[in-house]
Amino acid sequence: MEFYDVKTKDFIELAGIPDHLQGTVIAEHRVKWRLREILEDRNVQEPFDQIFFTTWSDDGVVNYSKSLVELLTEAVVDSEPPSVRAHGGLFGARGVTSEDLHINIEMQIIDEALMVVYKHIKQIELDD
Repeated sequence: MEFYDVKTKDFIELAGIPDHLQGTVIAEHRVKWRLREILEDRNVQEPFDQIFFTTWSDDGVVNYSKSLVELLTEAVVDSEPPSVRAHGGLFGARGVTSEDLHINIEMQIIDEALMVVYKHIKQIELDD
């Protein structure tokens, strides 16, 4: 997938944002529009910012739950490629594993989308 109008879409006003938070705010902004576009391109119907990757122990206790936006933003900030291939699932709310909130999307689609966004952002950072 190709992203268009990148410089314009990447622009974000940082006035009023404390210096120590600016890197994270920029990363989150870059993640959000790219993630939305790629998931739309992959025909994912769920709102991109309401998809949570959750893992749980054998006894059903949730031990990790983050939105795809949070997961990918942290990956960009930490320069560590994201992955949702570990044992877990996609849900429509944080910290739940109930079947009625389970989102039926192939993990490979999400994992590939996260990697495309991550690599694109990292390439833009290198080019700047």
